[in-house]
Amino acid sequence: MTKTAPSSTPRHTERQPGERAPAPGDLGLVQAFVNTRWDLDNELEEQLRSPSEIAAWLAERRLLEPGTELTPGDLKRALDVREGLRALLFVNNGAIQDDEAIERLNRVLGGTALAVSFGADATPGLTSRGRGFEAAMGSLASMVAVAQIDGSWLRLKACRGVHCGWAFYDHSRNQSGSWCSMSTCGSRSKAREYRRRRRG
Repeated sequence: MTKTAPSSTPRHTERQPGERAPAPGDLGLVQAFVNTRWDLDNELEEQLRSPSEIAAWLAERRLLEPGTELTPGDLKRALDVREGLRALLFVNNGAIQDDEAIERLNRVLGGTALAVSFGADATPGLTSRGRGFEAAMGSLASMVAVAQIDGSWLRLKACRGVHCGWAFYDHSRNQSGSWCSMSTCGSRSKAREYRRRRRG
């Protein structure tokens, strides 16, 4: 089984709509990164509005050395990675693939370097090489790759509620979840469908 190298990345408990449990392990960090589009405590504002904010977010999770200065270009590339990952999560929830978003994602990740290491226990490690912004994005990419291999990636989805897209982990046994929260996006969708049928 492929795995990321052990790290001391702190486990932030990110708030979830509907009191959902977050994704397990490192995949929870990928989920949190995708969900930086909204701050649940501040009227759903964008969390990453400047190079210093993305640097702080990555440093707090030990993906970047504290004090590293990032540029506006790095911020744009980080957002391209985030929205490319969200596009993949929409696919996990039955949507059509957004080729442009995924192309931008792959363009950024093409500048990262991942290393594979092997041991006698037959469990290869996947780690990001280098330092700085590229290494941080490479670490996130390695977490996604491992999740795709072990199957947990398919349970991470983007809510298909109108104007939503929140990344949630589908803990249901049959992986049938579609909404970040049935009490919000799910109920709104059902109400819209009911009104549509009444008009029809």
